[in-house]
Amino acid sequence: MRIPTPIQALSAAAALALLAGCSSGSAIAPKPSTLQGHGQVNARLAHAFVAPGVKAQMVVASRGVQPDFVATKPCTYLSDNVSATVQVYNANLTLAGTISASGYGYGWGVLAVNTTTRHKVFIGTNNGTGNIDMYKPCSSTKTGTISGNSNGGNPYGIAGFKKSGAPGYATDWPNNQINYWATGSGSPVAMVDPNLGLPYFLDVDKAGNLYVVGYDTTFGFEEMDKCSSSVTNCKVLVQISTGNPAFPGGVQVDVHNNIYLNNQYGFLTSYKCPLGVCTQTGAFTYSTGNGNPLDYTAIALDPASLNTLWGANIYNGSPCPQSHLCGDAQPQSLPLNSATLGTPTPQWVDTSVLGVARFLPDKP
Repeated sequence: MRIPTPIQALSAAAALALLAGCSSGSAIAPKPSTLQGHGQVNARLAHAFVAPGVKAQMVVASRGVQPDFVATKPCTYLSDNVSATVQVYNANLTLAGTISASGYGYGWGVLAVNTTTRHKVFIGTNNGTGNIDMYKPCSSTKTGTISGNSNGGNPYGIAGFKKSGAPGYATDWPNNQINYWATGSGSPVAMVDPNLGLPYFLDVDKAGNLYVVGYDTTFGFEEMDKCSSSVTNCKVLVQISTGNPAFPGGVQVDVHNNIYLNNQYGFLTSYKCPLGVCTQTGAFTYSTGNGNPLDYTAIALDPASLNTLWGANIYNGSPCPQSHLCGDAQPQSLPLNSATLGTPTPQWVDTSVLGVARFLPDKP
C-alpha cells in the first residue's frame, strides 16, 4: 500500500526542486513571468495552473523517434508532462513502449476512440500549436495530425472525434478557450464557455452534448457545465467548493448517461442529470487509509466493460523514492459507493502525468 505524505500546492520552482530530490517548504503561487509560455495568464489565475504538487510545463523537446512497438489489447496510455512522452502498457500492464515526437513533445491529453467506425488514439502536442497527433491503437504508428489554432496553448482535455466527420474538441491550456473542429478536421474555431474562467477536461455523451470541467469565473469552485455540440448554450450542472477541496479534474459520461466527475485531490462523485437537474449517486476518495488522498488528474472509463475507471495518478511517499513525484495509471471499480482499487501500471518516477486512456476492442 502506498503511504504518500500530504501534497502541498507548489510553485513552479518548488515543484522542480521536488522533482530534483530537494525538500521544499510552503510555496507562493508564481508570478506569470515564471511560467514558461504563460505570459498572457494573469496572477489571479496563477493558482489554477496545476494540481497540488504537479509541475505542468511546456517541454518542447527534440527527441529521436522511439523504436516501433505493438501493445497487446486492451492497452493503457499514460501521458507525462515532464518527459513529454506517452507510455503504452500491454494487457498485462507491462510496458510495451514509449511514444515520443521528433522536434516537439507530448505530455498532455490522450483520447482513445473505440466506435464501430473509428479505432484511433489522439495525443495532444506540447509546442503551443494546439495540434493533436493521431495513432493506430496500441502501437507506435502515427497516422496523421489535426491542426490546432497556434495560439500558444496545449490540448489538456480531448473529446469527441467519434467517427469521420464528427465534431472534436480540446481545451487550449492555459487559454480560456475550447478548440472546436466541427467536422473533426481542418482548422478549429476557438470557443468559450462563458460560465468558466479556465476549462480543463472534456467528454461527449452519446447524444453529442459536450461536458466541460474547469474553474468557475471566480476561481472559487470546480464546475461542470453541459454545452451543445457546437459549444453553445452552456449550462451549469455541478459546482464543488474549494473547501472540499476542489481542483478541476476529469469527467466521463457512460452510455447510460452516468456522469463521473473527478477533482485533483482524488475525490470522485457520480451523477444522473435528467433534464439538466443533477442528483449525486455516489462518491469515493482515492485514499491511502490515513486520510491522505491520492492526486488524480484525468480519468478514463474502460470503454468496453463500463465498470472500471482509470485515473492518471500522481503521488509521493513509499514506495516512491523520497522527495520525488511518481505516477501510474490506477484502475478502480464502479459504482463509486462500493469502489475498490485494482492493480496499477508500473511506477513511473519523476513524472507529472496529466492524461490517461484505455483502448479495448469494440463490444456492441
